[in-house]
Amino acid sequence: MAYEVYSAVDLYAGQPGMTLTDLVTLQQKTILKSIVIHNTTNMGAKLKLYIIRPGKTASAETQRIGTSISGEDTVKFSFETVLPKGTKIAASQAVAGALSLDISGVEVIPGV
Repeated sequence: MAYEVYSAVDLYAGQPGMTLTDLVTLQQKTILKSIVIHNTTNMGAKLKLYIIRPGKTASAETQRIGTSISGEDTVKFSFETVLPKGTKIAASQAVAGALSLDISGVEVIPGV
């Protein structure tokens, strides 16, 4: 009988650049759970975040977050999205060094 093991993971912690950059490529099927965005400056900053499944590219179809975060504010997005192995999460911000991201989820590891 086959089974799956579920393991909570921190997928990314850091600041995306001003040009669109891959933050993480999923090594297992993963349930995306949370994206927390904190603006470390006192002025507003824009973020674009993409979830790019295998065979897709960054486009309007794959953009999941496009928002402005007020100065010194924190925003949390909650998900229950199952993503296949090989999916990339990519992002860019409009103000260098303004936005810090924490992305977490649950890896689904195949058993035997």
